[in-house]
Amino acid sequence: MAYMTDILYFDNAATTAMSKQALETYVSVATNYMGNPSALHKEGLKAKALLQEKRESIAQHLGVQASTLTFTSGATEANALVLNNLIWAPQSGHAVLSNIEHPSMKEHARILRQLGWSLTFLNAPHGFVNPEDVQAALTEKTRFVGCMLVNNVVGSIQNVGTLVSLVREYQKKSNRKIHFHTDAVQALGKIPFSLTELGVDSASFSAHKFKGPQGVGLLYNIDPALQPLSRGGNQENGMRPGTENLAGIAAMGTALDEAFAHLEENSQRVEKINHFLRSELSCLPILSPSEHASPYILTISVKPLPSEVFTRMLYDRGFCVSSGSACSNNAKQKGESVLTSMLVRSDEAKSSVRLSFGYDTTFAEAESLASTIKTLYRELT
Repeated sequence: MAYMTDILYFDNAATTAMSKQALETYVSVATNYMGNPSALHKEGLKAKALLQEKRESIAQHLGVQASTLTFTSGATEANALVLNNLIWAPQSGHAVLSNIEHPSMKEHARILRQLGWSLTFLNAPHGFVNPEDVQAALTEKTRFVGCMLVNNVVGSIQNVGTLVSLVREYQKKSNRKIHFHTDAVQALGKIPFSLTELGVDSASFSAHKFKGPQGVGLLYNIDPALQPLSRGGNQENGMRPGTENLAGIAAMGTALDEAFAHLEENSQRVEKINHFLRSELSCLPILSPSEHASPYILTISVKPLPSEVFTRMLYDRGFCVSSGSACSNNAKQKGESVLTSMLVRSDEAKSSVRLSFGYDTTFAEAESLASTIKTLYRELT
């Protein structure tokens, strides 16, 4: 069989290609800004001014104060800054996390337990965390609650605002601060949301999810008690020591400008692609919710075929898809455990394939993918 020579990319939830404009910004800044933003000479002050300009423009998109934003190497570091902050607490306590969190959140459980923290992991039936479960999990010792905004495996949009409200009500009764964090990586540049309306204390973002560069991201934080994970210089108000990645930050700002300029247009087009694939692949179990879900992610099951086998065969035919989140693919059964916590049947979880779309995914590409999946599935079953 003659396979395609051009790769059609359907793994945008893992990472996106940098946009032309973001790449041009990166090259321009890397070429023309040689100074360290912390230096006091002319070139340093020039770099510092650009850094603040980008912080303010990104803050405007998010509807927050520029002072609440810390530039990081990505959401994994931003999540670590928040969760590892519990290590600095004078006393151990209790933390609540959803069972569908990204590994950069869930993998902190072991060290926190070693330090005496108790953790409660909440399932998300059919992709959604129940507010009643969050309410029932809160105790007098609860100091932290984490729930992602958009799930990276099936795209379900969590009702974070309601969950925060429940936590705040309990907080009033206990008179103890409970920090609420949301991993909003799959939301920024794709669905509309307001950090202030959600009421979260902190949120994490990665530029490479919306056509910015890899290795740069953001932490939003309004909790004055949050302490830095590492010690060093006073960059980023001391929250994240180390010289800022100015070219990456500037390119992230450009990518975000583009994403917000075309947010509704992109969403409508991707929704049509999502609906088309749901219809074309209706012979297979669709694991992504049909409502209250990001149109950018569609997860199906190709049972009884193992997902790793099916994704490799799709790649041989010119398609990049995922058998789970990219950060889980190298860790056995982690992607499956997320689906299991959603009450997805084990055989369907083991055969799950995630299709994720970008701003530049075309309808013709989706038609080709649907045809190939159906043909391949018929050949193998």
